[in-house]
Amino acid sequence: MKHWFNFVDSRAAAGFALGLIAFASGSAIAQYDAHNVRLMSQITPQQMNATGGNDCWGYTSPSGREYAIVGTYETTAFIEVTDPVNPVILHIQPHAQSVTEDMKIYGHYAYCIGDYFNLQVFDLSQIDSGTVTMINERPYRSHNFALNEESGYAYMTASSQGSGIVALDLSDPTTPAVAGSTNPTGGHVHDAQVVNYHDGPYAGKEIAFCPSGYWRFDIIDVTDKSNMILLGSDIYPGLNYCHQGWLSADRHYFYLNDELDELNGYTPTTRTLVYDVSDLSNPTLVSTFTSGSTATDHNLFWKDGFIYEANYASGMQLFDARTDPENPTRVGWFDSYPENDAPGYGHGAWTAYPFFDSGIVILDDRDRGLFILDVSEAIGSRMALTTTGLVGGQSTTLSVAGATPGQRVYFAYSLVGGNTWTRVNALDVYLNLASPVLVGSSTADGNGDAALSRRVPPGASGRTLWLQAAELGNTSTVLEETVR
Repeated sequence: MKHWFNFVDSRAAAGFALGLIAFASGSAIAQYDAHNVRLMSQITPQQMNATGGNDCWGYTSPSGREYAIVGTYETTAFIEVTDPVNPVILHIQPHAQSVTEDMKIYGHYAYCIGDYFNLQVFDLSQIDSGTVTMINERPYRSHNFALNEESGYAYMTASSQGSGIVALDLSDPTTPAVAGSTNPTGGHVHDAQVVNYHDGPYAGKEIAFCPSGYWRFDIIDVTDKSNMILLGSDIYPGLNYCHQGWLSADRHYFYLNDELDELNGYTPTTRTLVYDVSDLSNPTLVSTFTSGSTATDHNLFWKDGFIYEANYASGMQLFDARTDPENPTRVGWFDSYPENDAPGYGHGAWTAYPFFDSGIVILDDRDRGLFILDVSEAIGSRMALTTTGLVGGQSTTLSVAGATPGQRVYFAYSLVGGNTWTRVNALDVYLNLASPVLVGSSTADGNGDAALSRRVPPGASGRTLWLQAAELGNTSTVLEETVR
């Protein structure tokens, strides 16, 4: 590739050429509409011996390696995603055909269950060596499955053991056993998030937040498994099917979705409800917000002030709730089902799981299986790259904010970029550039700022370049610039 910049830092350029910064080939993926979210890799249902996908969860081994547990209609796949551009399928476990599946982790055990197959217990203690072992099967079936690692109990909802919420004792994690149940609606509980409280009026209590389908939103004290107590409930305007939700870390807000309000015409666009749950006896709807799409919402999660929504035909929608938790702002999306954004639950994203320490998000899609996503631009964890502009024959300055003070920052460009991944081995990062060329490097100051000036050759006018910076363990946003 012809170099369009004049190199001043000859040592850095030589190091690049000699492999001190060793680039390995990546792959280009560009068929999905996205904003501030980049696709790192994909595994189809067929690669998991299946015809469609549903739920997913994650596991991090004691060594720090990361694994996706991916549900499909016919199997459960265990996939290492430590290198998210090159995921590795380790084990595929068949089960009876079931459109639904749920899975959770307790210690080094994984529990997988569906409406039409029994609870399967897996030992993940040897997963770093590539071994996943199913060690037990229990005679329980369930639509959803919640687990509170702190208390050591799991909870089935809409299950073969009762239509309400059913507690499973994990004292022997290989053999979960029913410990108690309740059904506050007389109908069914659809899903739950269960947590322990350590301060305030509910200190010492274990609390379940339960979207209860056609009936209402319930909050249940499940501390005593033989005497679970309904604390509070609410029927919000336009309740069609109260489906699933997740707590903010301060436990002030519960973000809730309704699976049928768009399809049944109550709301023209995807609606997420915001509840104030600071008083568990009086959950109060304080606001709603929308992505603007017409798609049906499904599962959502809250992490570090961001809300990750899997909204079927519109894929994953990502909202920032840090500044105004009652009115989150959409900051990114990835559309795993580009055909349309029609309401309904036959196609598209089922779950987007955001809880890996690495920051990657895994999305399981009904039609297209597992997507591994980079959301660092949307949540602002990348360095910010700017330029004074590229003008042929004139000097330009590339600047980075948010670098590590004292860290060496490397600047690169490509004539092809934005939807590809190239490994930088020495920096332990991927660049979003194809065949990147090193421009030079600079050391970040005490504020985390770094800058590099280069002269743009006159003959570069009209060329489009993609520019990116990288330091050890971190990359910047990508700039697409046309030389004037």
